[in-house]
Amino acid sequence: MITLLRLYGQTSNNFIQHIHLDAFCRANGLEYKSPRMNKYYGTYPGLRSAGYGDSVLGMKIQKALSFKPTYHFNKEDNQEVYEKDLLTGRKMYCEGWFFRSPDEVISRYIPIYKELFRPAFDTRPLVEKYLQAPDGEVRIAVHIRRGDYKEWLGGAYYFEDEVYIDKIQQLLTLLNRPAKIIIFTNETNLNLPVYKSAFGDVVVSGKSVAEDHYLMSQCDYILGPFSTFTLWASFIGETKFHHFFKKDETIELDRFRICRGNWW
Repeated sequence: MITLLRLYGQTSNNFIQHIHLDAFCRANGLEYKSPRMNKYYGTYPGLRSAGYGDSVLGMKIQKALSFKPTYHFNKEDNQEVYEKDLLTGRKMYCEGWFFRSPDEVISRYIPIYKELFRPAFDTRPLVEKYLQAPDGEVRIAVHIRRGDYKEWLGGAYYFEDEVYIDKIQQLLTLLNRPAKIIIFTNETNLNLPVYKSAFGDVVVSGKSVAEDHYLMSQCDYILGPFSTFTLWASFIGETKFHHFFKKDETIELDRFRICRGNWW
């Protein structure tokens, strides 16, 4: 049995970490437990029924009584070693971010993950308020990531409004269709008027993480800087995404793709 002791990062990272280990265990007939996922059971009841475990305290006690060391996924290019060790059949307690299953393995279980991560809340009000669009109009999710991105990696993926406006305009020119733009952001003082002035039909979600994940996953295109938030929405909704990494980067339609678990 493989037990994940700790979740890595915030919600989107938690989900991505989870599916990589879960898919590997499913593909190889291994039992997988991740009791810390219990904090999501209320929002995604399918997770509870999947049997990942409820008691974090029970997990800690079992770990202590086993006298087994913690196995760390702490090296990015160590996948072959990780897989070999997990396949020994030993009971293992693991943690870390750098375990990866190939897209072709994860893709086998996408229908399962869609059920496990089906939200318990009523999605109809969200659809009516944010996703209704006339025939021929595309829905573009734009992720404006500020906040922590000003410091993360020295602000490499922190962009001002003019950069986002430029990227949106490039995409609209390529699509050559009317569009409804839904902005998802952690910016508390977003200059919404500048976006409305540029594009007209623009709304800001401002919902919970779970609701924003759902809304973003139901759009036609996702555009933004590198982020696991957009990766998860693309994965669970099978929605095309495009990450831009530089302010002078050109948007190209053939670079939009669906995340199947990995982002390279």
